[in-house]
Amino acid sequence: MKNKSNLLWILLTAGALLPISLTKDTNNKIPSELTDTLNIYTTNPPFVYFNKELNKFDSWIDSTLNESVKNNSNAIIVNKTDYKLYLIKNGEVDSEYNIDLGKNPIDDKQVEGDFCTPEGMYIVKQKVDSTRTKFYKALLINYPNEQDKEKGKTGSSIEIHGPGGIGRNWTNGCVALSIKDINEIYSQIKKGDRITIVKNNSKDLSKLISSE
Repeated sequence: MKNKSNLLWILLTAGALLPISLTKDTNNKIPSELTDTLNIYTTNPPFVYFNKELNKFDSWIDSTLNESVKNNSNAIIVNKTDYKLYLIKNGEVDSEYNIDLGKNPIDDKQVEGDFCTPEGMYIVKQKVDSTRTKFYKALLINYPNEQDKEKGKTGSSIEIHGPGGIGRNWTNGCVALSIKDINEIYSQIKKGDRITIVKNNSKDLSKLISSE
């Protein structure tokens, strides 16, 4: 291996670092859209996305915050790249928590058994207490929602649950928190509340945490 660029090219062409949609084109050239994202490899190699996708994720977050204000409700935003879950109260970021993701944390979930954590705007379908889950407590989300089904996505039983927060991706696609953190989240989120999961966003939500 002569240099780092050769290593990067091998990983790119093998698809080792990229979601399926970002693999090389038929002429064995790196797509031009990647030129503004290659710097991501040096900071957080697995998570790569186009600017168009980032705009989509930003719009989901804005919609979640606005909905929380309008309904005076709580919500959850999960940022997969940062491995963070944010609790939203009345449109403001109240607190953040460390999370674990699916065994394949990089890609958006497509089918049952791909071990990916889905990306989208969901709601809490059911709250599951400690007597009904081996994961202590859980918030079951409505994946696949109607948009997912239209895209042919499959799978079920995607939850935010405990015990996790161990710094290792081990779930089948769920989001896992420590017992302490799931207790805090579980007590403040109710059935029907918004759960938005993004790969990344342009805002540093940690800096928006309310000081009150």
